Amino acid sequence: MSMINNKFLDMRQRGVSMIETMLVLPVMVLLGFGIVHGGLVFQAQSNLEYAALMAARVGASSNINLAAMQQEVIYRMGASRAASDIAPPVVQIQILNPTLLMFQQCGKIPSYSNICSTSPVENCEIPNFGLQFADPAGSRCANIGDANLLRIKVRYLFDSRVPFMEFITFPTSNEDFDGPGQGLAGRDGRWVTAVSTVRMQSPARITAENQASFQGFPEE
Repeated sequence: MSMINNKFLDMRQRGVSMIETMLVLPVMVLLGFGIVHGGLVFQAQSNLEYAALMAARVGASSNINLAAMQQEVIYRMGASRAASDIAPPVVQIQILNPTLLMFQQCGKIPSYSNICSTSPVENCEIPNFGLQFADPAGSRCANIGDANLLRIKVRYLFDSRVPFMEFITFPTSNEDFDGPGQGLAGRDGRWVTAVSTVRMQSPARITAENQASFQGFPEE
């Protein structure tokens, strides 16, 4: 009789252990995935800080060429487009400095006006040298040093591809970036952001390609 009772108790203990495992295992799995996801996001943030610096250097030497800066970020992040990707990596660059006001106060109309944007800002070029002599009266260009600094904020849509981590990512849609039909729907990810500042090595220019970047990110 005692053997039957012991066997029955053993079966009950096994059942309790199985239930405990079923309750604890999902929590442990999610905790492990969260640690891996957090590490990958931290690594992406560190990589983006260097990528932002390299992109700022490219912009400083190329009259703030937005396309070249975006390509530099993609290259430095090691995210060159693969054949299996649905869409290329999403990179947004906001130009924090020089501001549109600095172009109005410290800028000039370049010799070749076709390089300018159709922006209301007529003075679409800020020289990268001799700016202190541009206005002898000193009444228009008050921040000479700041006008020759390029400061950018870079945002990169990072997807760690860790299972079950979608609930801490930020979904995006076509309209958030390039408008409808641009193939970005369903590209969920996590934004990582970095800011970098360098001194301009070429004249800063407002062009049709980079004009929107002075206004902020698309959805803001």
